Amino acid sequence: MYGVLVFFHLLVSVILVLVVLVQQPRKGGMAAIMGGGESVFGGGGGAPFMAKLTTGVAVAFMLTSLGLVIAGARLGRTAPAPRPTPAQPLPAEPAPTQPSPIGR
Repeated sequence: MYGVLVFFHLLVSVILVLVVLVQQPRKGGMAAIMGGGESVFGGGGGAPFMAKLTTGVAVAFMLTSLGLVIAGARLGRTAPAPRPTPAQPLPAEPAPTQPSPIGR
């Protein structure tokens, strides 16, 4: 389930980026390079349609983000598990019987 949600989130992210890039700003932008949008969307242009599409995709992005947070919390992927502490202390290492040759 988590993997499917990640896939949809990535898909919605790419679609959101493309929709935002295709919108026609005041100076033209990517929409002017690709031929505008007047012929496809009629005489009024595609501004109202693109605004609604952007809103819908943005809502889908937020919902998939929220779903990922909830699913991650349920799976325990948001924080690493604490390391268990040993119940008994480890035995101390015995002292070396011969002096180290480096310490001379």
